[in-house]
Amino acid sequence: MIVDKIVIVGCGIIGKLAKACLEKDQINIYAFFDSNKQKQGGSFLNEKILTEEELVSLDANTLFLVAHNYFNSTKLFLNNKNFHNVDDCIKIFNKINLDEIKIEFNEYDTQNFRREVDWYTVDTKKERSQDESFLQLKCIDIMITEKCSMKCKDCANLMQYYVRPENADLEILFNSLDNLMTAIDHLYEFRVLGGEPFMNKEINKIINKLLSYKNFSNIVIYSNATIVPKNENLMCLKNDKIAVEITNYGESLSRNHEKVVETYKNNNIKFRTKGPGEWTESGKLKFYKRTPEELQRTFDNCCVKNTTTLLDGILYRCPFAANATKLKAIPLISEEVVDLKKAGSAKENRENFKKFFHNNKPIKACTFCGGRDYSTEKIKAAIQTKESVPYKIHSQYES
Repeated sequence: MIVDKIVIVGCGIIGKLAKACLEKDQINIYAFFDSNKQKQGGSFLNEKILTEEELVSLDANTLFLVAHNYFNSTKLFLNNKNFHNVDDCIKIFNKINLDEIKIEFNEYDTQNFRREVDWYTVDTKKERSQDESFLQLKCIDIMITEKCSMKCKDCANLMQYYVRPENADLEILFNSLDNLMTAIDHLYEFRVLGGEPFMNKEINKIINKLLSYKNFSNIVIYSNATIVPKNENLMCLKNDKIAVEITNYGESLSRNHEKVVETYKNNNIKFRTKGPGEWTESGKLKFYKRTPEELQRTFDNCCVKNTTTLLDGILYRCPFAANATKLKAIPLISEEVVDLKKAGSAKENRENFKKFFHNNKPIKACTFCGGRDYSTEKIKAAIQTKESVPYKIHSQYES
């Protein structure tokens, strides 16, 4: 097919990298497109971001390169507008040594761009692949505590609703991890979080357990810089596979940020630090009446639909589903989870994981979630509350 123009879909790190790789091959793009209507009509890297009206006027031979983690839904969107020349950026990235590409990133993106590329590759291959024989996961959220040193009333992981937060039971956690890691081929990243993970004083035992596995790439610990790790909880972080991801909420909340950063620098511990940015209105527990089409769109556009979460020995599709179920705000749907406490044979576990990981349909929890995408209402980050937030318990799903 003769390509009339090239349009990169997605105005983020992947889109920036795709443009630079094409330019290294002396290929110029026509424009960017982004499904976020607030960006449409603007510019990115001195290139126009098309409006939807400008998009539909393009020639049918236009090549669209999807530069974000929603390949299938983007392809369907473009196909419905009679564009069928749609591809991802993986072949472009594989063709070029990315370390030779000269791109201006902010400090956080410079530290993070390799990880973004790896995540993009894993997600895109999963969405495009029809081969379910190789089980590779992008990430697993390991919920090691419900305790947090902050009390954000809009936490998307629903920590604000816990009245008596608990630490993970290590025996249940370790047995569940064994059942999981012996059944999959590869995991890109363990994400250790809570709450605030350093509220669990046994975090060193958990980190050492994760390091015992051979079929994973990275461990990232998500922290708000309120607690300075000490002794074995500090020493366990001194490993090339480990990085601490710090969200700095400012002096009044992330009160030990400078001490934490200094401690990590002095001990040669890898870390990244960034501000909270804007949050989305994704921490509400309420029923959203949606048509089947709206529900599918909510799922397709969700940024955490592949953020598998392990909580109390049960594997959930996302952190919202995990914590809403633990809080008994919504009922447990056994067909939508994998109970790792019930150890089957390795073959049985693998078959269960295949069905779980390759499901591309909304789960019941989606009906109680406000959504996690560009269109979800933006709110101020980390507004504090003194008391746990009350919520309604739903014993069954509404229709």
